[in-house]
Formats: sequence, structure tokens, C-alpha cells
Amino acid sequence: MPEAVFLGKAEQGRPPTTFCPDCSSFEASRRAVAGMGAQAFELADFRDEPPQMPSGAAGKAGYLRLDFRHDAALGRTVLSDLDRRAPLLAQKALYWEESQPGMACVIVIASSGCVVQGDRLALDVHAGPGACALVTTQSASKVHSMGHSYASQLQRFSVEEEAYLEYMPDPLILHRGSRWLQDTFVTLPASASFVYGELLVPGRRWHHEEELFGFDIYSAGLSVSRPGGREEDILFEERLVLDPGEVDFRNIGIMGAFDVLGSVYAFLPERYLAGLKNAIGSDLTEALAWGASILPRGAGLALRVLGRDTGIVRAKMREFHSLVREAVLGRPLPPEFLWR
Repeated sequence: MPEAVFLGKAEQGRPPTTFCPDCSSFEASRRAVAGMGAQAFELADFRDEPPQMPSGAAGKAGYLRLDFRHDAALGRTVLSDLDRRAPLLAQKALYWEESQPGMACVIVIASSGCVVQGDRLALDVHAGPGACALVTTQSASKVHSMGHSYASQLQRFSVEEEAYLEYMPDPLILHRGSRWLQDTFVTLPASASFVYGELLVPGRRWHHEEELFGFDIYSAGLSVSRPGGREEDILFEERLVLDPGEVDFRNIGIMGAFDVLGSVYAFLPERYLAGLKNAIGSDLTEALAWGASILPRGAGLALRVLGRDTGIVRAKMREFHSLVREAVLGRPLPPEFLWR
């Protein structure tokens, strides 16, 4: 059931995650983020404290909780509860999706403008029964170079019966010398749908000759389960640990000639999976490679995309996103805004 991909330091192993951390309050999330970092063996070389400000100090411990519910009287989903701590902020829900007028759309705002050493962030999103919501970010998340410690983010998504939730953030850009730890937990019943995207840019290509794949460590875990909180409720787990100091990512079978990695996870009722997998297909061209896999225990689909630049990878991810939207909600994505 659990699966891990370690590109570097694989021999040390890592125990699977068998619990969903408590992110229901700011203080609970701080404890959960601290525990997440303590278990990350791959960050053993990066535990020194920054001399300027301690890790997780005021302004470096971000927290955002979003609670969506369907309002039958209004005929749309509303943002019913919001809790936030800088540098993570959000404002009110908007309704810009023309094809889904009842979908609540929220933009996550990073008031600091970037991620720096010692940042400890937590995002908690809940979609109640029948809710329909989209969460995205204001811009790319830029993880700056680090001389001490690392940056981390804990994400928890809880989706209830017949709800539909999307989390499609802008790219994560790893600057030279950066360290990033991320754990994502998803809980949903078989009738719910959750679409989750990740677009990883391993450096600013034109900034410095050593910028591309010049980050120190990237570690991202994903755990998906049914409600219940028991080990047998876990559908699958995976962890991707990228360590450029130990692996040449230009090797054939890893990144080869490609520079950008995109992933879209669609956790959906089983009746949609085969059709969507066939619709997106798979192929390898000079500029792009992609393919979709059905996840363990019928949890959903995972699309992986490799590309030469962010734009073409993002376009393929959006194509799959639109196919999922049309299958589940009946209409594809509307045309993208010109400024996106």
C-alpha cells in the first residue's frame, strides 16, 4: 500500500504515515509541523537554527484554515469559516468560474512574497457535504536560498460526502541552496472528489549556471485515506525525496532533458477513472512526456508530466484538469484569463 520514491539517501528508509495530524487551530498546527520536521531523516543535516530569527517565530509560522459549506438558500458554496496567521492570508470567496457559478473560489496569499529559512506553514481546508470550491495561490511560491535550517508546509484537506474540491496552486520554484519539506494529508469518502496539482520548477533556469537542480533537498509526502482514522482506511501513501547532491537528475529514466515536473492527482469515484485515463493518454515528444496511472485501491488517478518549460507542462495539467471537471461537474474549464 505505501509507496516511496527516494532519489538520494534511499538506504535510510522512512516509516509510513498512519495518522492525519490535527490542524484545526493555529496552536495544533504548530505542534503538528514541529512533529513533521522531527521525523524527516532526510533533513538531518539542516536542523541548525537561523541566527536572525528562530524557526517558526512570529511572522514565520503561517496558518490558514478554510471551511466551505453548501448554502441551499443561496444556491452556492460559501466560505463559512476562516482563520489566518501571517504570512498565510486569504480574503473572501469569489465566484469567477463562469462554467460553475456556484463554485466558491479562494486565493491563498503569501504576505512575505517568498519562502525563507525557518518558515513553518500549515494549510487546513475542509469542504462540507455537497460543497464545491476551488483554492489556488496568488502567484508562484519562491523558496529562497538558505544558509540555515529549512522551510516546511503541512497541508490537510478534508472532503465530505458528494463534495467537490480543487487545490491548484501556482508553481513551486526551488532556488539554489533551498530546502523544502511538505506533507499533505487527504481524507475523503468514496462519493467525494478532490483535484490536487503540483508544479515543481527546480531552479531559475537563466539566473545562474548552477541554479537548475541546485537546491539542497526537496521532500514531499502524500497520504490519502477514507474517514475513520484507522490504518486500514489509508488508500495509499507516497513520498518523493529529491537530493541533487547524490543523484544526477539529467540521467535517462529520471528527468533526462526535461526541466519541469508536474503532477495532478484526481481522487474521484471509481466510475470516472478508466474513461479519464484513456482520454488523457500518454506520449513522449521532444518537449513533453506524460502519462496517467490508476492509484491503489481505486483512490483515483495520478498524471505525471515532464517538460522543457513551465508553460507547456502547465497546459497539459490544465487539459487533464478540464477533463476531470467535465466528467464530474458536467462542464470543462472556462478559457484561462489572459493574464495567467
